[in-house]
Amino acid sequence: MSTNNFARSDLQNLYHYVQYSALVYPKEMIIAVLRDFFSRDSYYHFTLDEYGFAKTVDHTDLPLNAGIYDNATTRVFIGENYRYDGIHYPAILVKANGAKYVPLSANREAGAPLYDPMVYEDGYGNQTTIYTPRALLFAGVWEGSITIDILTRSLRSRDDLAELVGICFADTMFDTLRVAGIVVKPPNIGSPSESEDRNDKLFQQTITFDIRTEWRREVPVQNIIDSILFTVDLAYLEDKNHVTDPNFAIETKLTLAENIIKNI
Repeated sequence: MSTNNFARSDLQNLYHYVQYSALVYPKEMIIAVLRDFFSRDSYYHFTLDEYGFAKTVDHTDLPLNAGIYDNATTRVFIGENYRYDGIHYPAILVKANGAKYVPLSANREAGAPLYDPMVYEDGYGNQTTIYTPRALLFAGVWEGSITIDILTRSLRSRDDLAELVGICFADTMFDTLRVAGIVVKPPNIGSPSESEDRNDKLFQQTITFDIRTEWRREVPVQNIIDSILFTVDLAYLEDKNHVTDPNFAIETKLTLAENIIKNI
């Protein structure tokens, strides 16, 4: 399972955003989860073409069971709403309905330091773990909603797909999305509808659910003291014109870890 989501802009990097999932990533992750879910089914089987899109080939002279026992064609189209201009039914179309920013706290969790453990060992085998600040954390939450439209030519296919999509997000793929940073709230399956489509009927059902995602910014901490340098010069101090003999110069480098271990 994969998505086509990647950062085209440099701004996420420049401002140290390590997680930013408001609109693009949740929508593409929902599509990827649905494709993975239905790729395991035999009847409503989803398969990709060589370019990573739904494999919608010309069905002329194809057998009625094409796609059930092979990957000759996808038996359900899954993609973004408004993305596909052709007609392929049954279809599951995903649309993001926007998002609302919800702060975790008034200061956006500002200033919460993140630490990395560093283990130091002296010549006698004594070990000490020192935690040094790595970055300052800023974080917040986005709450949005997703609409999934199911379009079919038959009543049974519409009902089947509505049930399968509902249980997919209510239970089967819930933990998969949670690990990916998207929390899906209980889905709502709307009332069915139908409309005229050329000389045939088009049956439709809409599933909506709210989602919760997070944004996270880790600003690196710089200018940490790594070591302290002590220099001792030996000289005759009563001589106002003394010149330090470089052979008697003693330089000792004491790292921060060594200084901490010494005082334990």
